[in-house]
Amino acid sequence: MKLKKVLIKIAFLAAIAPLDLFAEVTFKARLFSRQKNQGEAKTQVLLFETKKIYRTDAEGYFDAVVPSPGIYTFRILKVEDMQDIKGNVEASGQTVTLYTDGGPDASVGSPKGKVPKGTITVAAERDKPILSRTTIKYEEIKRMPGTFGEPLRALETIPGVVPSAAFGGGANNYVIRGSDPNSNLYLVDDLPILYPFHFDGLSAVVNANLIKSIDVYTGVFPANFNNALGGVIHIDTVDKVDKSQKNLIISAWSSSISYMSPTFGGKGYLIASARVGYLDRFVQGLTSALGADFPEGLRLPRFVDSQVKFVHNFNEHHQVSFHSFYSKDDFAANLPAKYQNDPANDATAAFAGASISSGQGFRTQALRYTWKPIDTFSNRVTLISYDPFTDFNVSFGSIQGKNRASGAYNGVRQDAFWDPSKYFSAEFGTEYRLLNYYSTGSSIIQSDPNNLSPNPYDTQSPDFTTIPTNITAKGAYYNGYLTTKIRLGNLHIEPGARYDYIPYVNNSAFGPRAQASYKFEGIGKGTTIFGGGGNFFRFPLDTRFNKDSGNPHLDFEKVFKYGGGIEQLLEGDYQIKGEIFKQEYSSLIVDDPYITEPIGTNPDPYSRIAQPFITNKKLNYSNSGTGWSRGYELVLRKNSRPGTRNWFGWITYTWSQTFRNNNIFTPDPGSAPLNAQETQIAAEFYKNSKETLYDYDRTHVINMVFGWRWSQEWQFGARWSYLTSRPFTPIVGDDGGRFSNPANGQTYWVPQYANNPALGEYINSRRLKPYHRLDIRFDRFFNYEWGYVNTFLEIVNVYLRENVGGEDFDNTKPYSKTNPSPSPTFGTIPLPGGVIIPFFNVGIEVKF
Repeated sequence: MKLKKVLIKIAFLAAIAPLDLFAEVTFKARLFSRQKNQGEAKTQVLLFETKKIYRTDAEGYFDAVVPSPGIYTFRILKVEDMQDIKGNVEASGQTVTLYTDGGPDASVGSPKGKVPKGTITVAAERDKPILSRTTIKYEEIKRMPGTFGEPLRALETIPGVVPSAAFGGGANNYVIRGSDPNSNLYLVDDLPILYPFHFDGLSAVVNANLIKSIDVYTGVFPANFNNALGGVIHIDTVDKVDKSQKNLIISAWSSSISYMSPTFGGKGYLIASARVGYLDRFVQGLTSALGADFPEGLRLPRFVDSQVKFVHNFNEHHQVSFHSFYSKDDFAANLPAKYQNDPANDATAAFAGASISSGQGFRTQALRYTWKPIDTFSNRVTLISYDPFTDFNVSFGSIQGKNRASGAYNGVRQDAFWDPSKYFSAEFGTEYRLLNYYSTGSSIIQSDPNNLSPNPYDTQSPDFTTIPTNITAKGAYYNGYLTTKIRLGNLHIEPGARYDYIPYVNNSAFGPRAQASYKFEGIGKGTTIFGGGGNFFRFPLDTRFNKDSGNPHLDFEKVFKYGGGIEQLLEGDYQIKGEIFKQEYSSLIVDDPYITEPIGTNPDPYSRIAQPFITNKKLNYSNSGTGWSRGYELVLRKNSRPGTRNWFGWITYTWSQTFRNNNIFTPDPGSAPLNAQETQIAAEFYKNSKETLYDYDRTHVINMVFGWRWSQEWQFGARWSYLTSRPFTPIVGDDGGRFSNPANGQTYWVPQYANNPALGEYINSRRLKPYHRLDIRFDRFFNYEWGYVNTFLEIVNVYLRENVGGEDFDNTKPYSKTNPSPSPTFGTIPLPGGVIIPFFNVGIEVKF
């Protein structure tokens, strides 16, 4: 009987024993960062197999339940990304530690995970110079206030960089340490793009989600970069994709979509994006909603752009990649002719009947092969096809013409990197380009390009002439460079040189350069002093050197840059940096109405048949320009640390002066007019133009940036900026209204500009009040198992500062105390009834 009872108990236990195996397991887990040596607080975690979402406490702990022991996937829901970590749950009451920055429990796809076998690591960070270089982290700038979600807009806040036009919106280029904004070099993955921003001045030509980091060289830059007098802005796109991602952003004036995915089992990846802009529809809709009138016949800028990058690693030694970048902008105005108009209510009365369209764009495509036979050497060969273009079609008084121009080329470039020891490394390369520049249609030539107030309706002696053009400039271009890096303990020396040659004009340039730095240990994280200098050159990507319509004897433009400074790194991620600089410009290409050659080809293709050559042919351009800029920059910065929610920010201050002189004869005010022969002699021997402040000079520039992500759901940012206004030439009168617009009979008053140094009124002799504004931004995040949704509100010019950018002359009225008047700049929205509100941007971002 006892045996029977025992057998029954055993059978019963055997029956219920399996139930324990399938009972729920309750356990505690902790998200922990080795780098920060602390738990990840207030973070959402999705237990992938059960689809339940948990939230960590202040020390990174959370309680969870799984149906049975086993290995589970914990998805960390971050704002910028999602991270999957494998964890082994064995029994109830267990504490599972999940390391967010690598370790035995981290997945291969985590930030510190292993590189998949067969991947060639060719994009590793190489030593970069400290002089005149600023690197901005993508996490710090993506949601900076006043940038409208464009990381490139954040470059306005670093020392030495200011927008070319109104601060923020409306600026589609950068002035770097006083240089001409058209003399900068813009690169994406070491490939050229024509411009960084679209016509609207709000949207960049590179999708924000594709950007990994941005390096900005404001002064001396390495020898592998060329054709820049100003600065170099180099954008690195994403170079690693572990899982598929989709991103959709919709804002008031544009929408974009991007896609990233690993390919061929993780041996490569594909990233692609596209965007369309519709500022015209947004502004017209907003204007209509506010009950205001929008100018008839005016269409604001539109744009499209796209970026594609495909990378494939055959093995650890061979990689191929394909890159394609495209952008196109256009703007149009077809203003109706109204014979009975009221200029007070018609902002376009002076230009009635005008028809204008303008466009620009570029297409960059490249096929790149990288060979890395050993760890210390790699060689990269790139086939490049680059086609930038501009076009216009205008009918406006005596300004009549249409044109399309391009500075296209096809080329092959080789770059090698050799790092044999910790004491020495070298970078060297060569490039060949087949130039195919052209300009077709017609050229509009201003009789005197230095006349600040040409009259488009002057029928007696027109200030503009139009000649048909069909210009081509084909030829070769060669360059080579070498940069060596010598490291002797804390002393780093980087000498280099570059040589460029253009057979078409039989012109060459040799530019040596060097940098050096030394780091002292002991104070904080180290003190570094640095300095350097060198010669840098630029040749225009256009047809100004064409033998038919330009000057085939033009030289490379040149600037000699030098400077130095000190950097102090402190505990707590603080940084202090100061730098002084000077830049001396020579051989600058300027419009020159006097330069001629004794005998030249007739530029008019029609009269050329009967008269192929003419005497005293105008060359239109010369290398007469000179100038200089100097200044100092200060930076106090608290850097962000990846994965943390600490605040970050920086304060920058720049003091600078920039001057230019075209060195061209300028008739003295009130002097008797000269005949043609006297003018030619004066232009040759009496180059009396004055050195004046440059158009883009800003004496004082201050930027303060603050960002704080205090939880998984909320982020706040603020930015305050201050700029001395740009100099301008004062208007001192008008021409008496001698001509009128034939389309509507409206008298056209032409302003007359000051040009009398004796009275202290001349070119760029005045400034208006300084520019400053405060921008803020709020971000709200909604995290889901498939990704996140980010809604944002951006407010520009919070305290409604009435900033001005210069003088605005109303051509429908004569000169008076109220004409000209200060021209308002971007930053506010006027409503009916005189109410003014800050400019704002609202939008939504979805990441899958």
